[in-house]
Amino acid sequence: MKKSLSLMFILFFSFNSYSSIILTNIPLQKEKATITITPEVLAKFATLKIKEIEKLAGRKLTFKEKIAVKVYQWKIKKIKTLSFPKERKSDKGNTAFILGIVGLVSLLIPYLGIVAIPCAILAIIFGNQAKKINPDDRHAKTGAILGWITLALIVLFILLIIAILASGGFWIQ
Repeated sequence: MKKSLSLMFILFFSFNSYSSIILTNIPLQKEKATITITPEVLAKFATLKIKEIEKLAGRKLTFKEKIAVKVYQWKIKKIKTLSFPKERKSDKGNTAFILGIVGLVSLLIPYLGIVAIPCAILAIIFGNQAKKINPDDRHAKTGAILGWITLALIVLFILLIIAILASGGFWIQ
């Protein structure tokens, strides 16, 4: 008895289950409707909240339906990462990352600090453009952050020089 129950339990949970209800506009004629599900549609469904799904359905979901939606969203996210090709990093994101690093490192090298200003500005611009294209691009985010850090350090360094010059030098009594 225990073996048969455990076998039924394993078989029940080993099969993949997919949503059998797909919301579409069904034609009134007796034609076969073709339904295509793109990765964008799956990604959109995987990010919807329960309130948004209830708004689309036009009614309040039961507790069981809410659990089913969350399970399907989890499975879609799992399937999406396995079967769909990952998006290629954008060239602007990589450029922003490289410019951010070059700008930050050039602050440490004497006489090359002037290169840090255009590198930081370009890193911020390219990073923000790449984030608009792909919000999950980590290189773009890091490049923009490094650009802002470099600009902040440049401003602090300039303020320090101004303070030293305005005081007449702190080494002179």
